[in-house]
Amino acid sequence: MTSITGPAHLHAALLCRSAEDLASAVVPFFADGLAAGEAVVLACREESSTLLAEALGHDDRILVLPREGIYTRTSQVIATLRRVVRRQLVAGASGVRLLGEIPVDQAGDEWHEWHRCEAIFNVALGPLPLSSVCAYDRRELSDAICEGVEETHPALMTPAGPVPNHRYVDPATVLRRTPTTRAGRTEDIPPTLQLADLTDVGRLPELRARVRAALDGSGDPGQLRSRFAAAVAEVLLNALRHGRPPVAFRLWATPTRLECTVTDRGDGFDDPLAGCTPPGDGVPPAGAGLWLVRQACDTLEAFWTVTGFAVRLATSLPGSDPPPTSSSAAPADTPAARADRARADARELARRLRERLY
Repeated sequence: MTSITGPAHLHAALLCRSAEDLASAVVPFFADGLAAGEAVVLACREESSTLLAEALGHDDRILVLPREGIYTRTSQVIATLRRVVRRQLVAGASGVRLLGEIPVDQAGDEWHEWHRCEAIFNVALGPLPLSSVCAYDRRELSDAICEGVEETHPALMTPAGPVPNHRYVDPATVLRRTPTTRAGRTEDIPPTLQLADLTDVGRLPELRARVRAALDGSGDPGQLRSRFAAAVAEVLLNALRHGRPPVAFRLWATPTRLECTVTDRGDGFDDPLAGCTPPGDGVPPAGAGLWLVRQACDTLEAFWTVTGFAVRLATSLPGSDPPPTSSSAAPADTPAARADRARADARELARRLRERLY
């Protein structure tokens, strides 16, 4: 596939070796955007943001955000970018051009999850008037990682602008072939809570209470616990209502990770992009449950096992991620403001998921 865009979204990769490479490729592109009435968002290293803002004349339509506040948690990247774009459109921009300098952890699990996230961007952000450039430092990456970067971006950024990328691979294909069995996974230790032979959807309030009680001792912030419990309840609801009982459930709560698997005897679904796009406009909106689940946890994986169809949810806890910094944050996007938004988002996600259960 060589198409550069979906309906509105441009998603381009830039593999560069220096600050000069970065600037020469993106400054003309962003200058054109500003001339067309678009906003520019920089989520980069502080030195890169300073260099680019200066090259673009410190235009007041340039928004500088700390990249750690956007790219630390894969589950939140899409929601954060959608929120950033909406705010710029409300402020009068005709579109948004975004540069993200991607901090890459080349450890297996972390890279696989980010690789999947990059593939999902092409679907989840497709309707937005967003031109995003994902910049990677080629000097820090293995050849295999570079190949993964190229296959998830329909375009490559050059000093002459974006060009079609002939190595681009369809997002569903990328997700299907990304490993779901991981070495050293949480499932290798005894579960914190394990339930089997579940058949009655009327037990959901009781099950949700047991999940929350099991999570109470995990030491994670309340909003993460609430979000994860709500996501688990939604997946249990789907298994009991749309799968084939009996349903089995296992939950692990460790100091660094929350994880659960829900398994039923049904046929499941074969869409790796399920829940990756915002729900439709129907009543109830189609796809709302899995969409909200993906926003409430870091990872949602669905696969078949010898005992049936399984859904795995996982969330990493603070302390296992690098701490965010705010040295280049815009005044209106302070750490306190981001924390307030996270708490509000958690309450809203939990409320919307609960509404689907009762």
